[in-house]
Amino acid sequence: MDEGTALPLTQIDEDALLGDIELASKPTSDSIESIRAKWIWQFGEHRRRLVAPPSQNITVIGAGIVGLASAVALRREGYQVTIIDRLPPGEACSFGNSGGMPRNHAFPMAMPGIAWKVPSYLADPQGPLAIRWRSLPRLTPFLARFVRSSMRDRFLPILDQLSVMMQQSHAEWTRLIEDAGLEPLVSEDGALTLYRTKADRDLAWTTWQLLADRGADLRTLDGDQLRDFEPAVPRGYEFAVFEPDYRRTLDPHGICLGLARYFERLGGELRRETVSEVVPADQGRFHVRTNKEDQCTDYVVIAAGAWSARFAAAFGDAVPLEAARGYHATIPRFTPMPKRPLFISDKKMSLNPMAAGLRTGGNIEFSGLESQPDYSRPSRQLDVVRTLYPEAEISRHTKWAGDRPMMPDSLPVIGTSQRHPHVIYAFGHGQYGLALAAVTGRLVAEIVGARTPVVDIHPLRPDRF
Repeated sequence: MDEGTALPLTQIDEDALLGDIELASKPTSDSIESIRAKWIWQFGEHRRRLVAPPSQNITVIGAGIVGLASAVALRREGYQVTIIDRLPPGEACSFGNSGGMPRNHAFPMAMPGIAWKVPSYLADPQGPLAIRWRSLPRLTPFLARFVRSSMRDRFLPILDQLSVMMQQSHAEWTRLIEDAGLEPLVSEDGALTLYRTKADRDLAWTTWQLLADRGADLRTLDGDQLRDFEPAVPRGYEFAVFEPDYRRTLDPHGICLGLARYFERLGGELRRETVSEVVPADQGRFHVRTNKEDQCTDYVVIAAGAWSARFAAAFGDAVPLEAARGYHATIPRFTPMPKRPLFISDKKMSLNPMAAGLRTGGNIEFSGLESQPDYSRPSRQLDVVRTLYPEAEISRHTKWAGDRPMMPDSLPVIGTSQRHPHVIYAFGHGQYGLALAAVTGRLVAEIVGARTPVVDIHPLRPDRF
């Protein structure tokens, strides 16, 4: 077998199991199946194909959750993998997300009718959207594509794609959580979206039905039933939609650190360096130059989050990626602490119970990567918490800002560069970076291995606009 050639597991079983079978005095179908099961267990469920040790070196640029998941998937295939980032694992956008790892909560950012809601969002100091007006000329093409993606003929295919990816990622995360020993960091208590009136929930049900049509398990809870189920529901909210399969992590940064440790246990290398450029070398390889050294590699995976467009442009791929800045405040030892995430529908805000305390979420600001954070935005989130829980102590808190990599259609970029097939893109996941990281890692490994992807990646190609 040539080095790097993959053989289907079934073929390897039939050939390699002969030695074990010969040891059985009277091999039967039961004994053969027992031996087969032993071999499958030994090689691990995650090795859907057994690959002779590949000679390729792969450099992953970016140690956020997507880069880590991609590196783990590649290392489990046997490739020599190095992650390079100027920051330690999970220190950028992945540090401050809301922890969602749902199976079906696949709403695109560009929902139908959003174009009519944007003016009111922008006019509300506590609203979910902000634009720094000096950025508007640069943002105009992005915003035009964003509005176009909210039209029903585009929205439904986007929703379909996100739903399939999220469901597959949920399954991939289940395996990865177990393999990496991340179970203590994960909760399966579901999530609640809260409404003040039944009319409000009925009005929103048309949107929820879109998820139900795609396999989501949704339940309604009202009044005393709701409060018995979740005693921390704020006063004034009597109706809810419950998503029982909404998985979450109690510590997004801890998930990143856990994956990084697992990657190193698998034999991967983590380097804290700043990549200055990536340039083609001979025989289809690449020079990855950092502030410390020049490394030659066979493949490059660009998983640099909101900074990825700069790398893509250097390879001749113009992608309409924007930095969508998110903000949160975390209140330690908050009381009453919810048992699960609460999405406050009329405030467009989430309350997320974490190991570190109650974390707020829900703001997006378009201001560019170089702008300074506006920490008045998480302050306004705290004002909302005060109105929801007047008796809660929130004077002690932390504030955070991070730049999400966002595409105008809410779909990530996963695929190869148009000019350089050994450059693989894995960025642009928006608010679903954590949720989609596991399936992204599998897709990257399948691209490198020239295998049929587990989900269709044509809608994710970098030249789709």
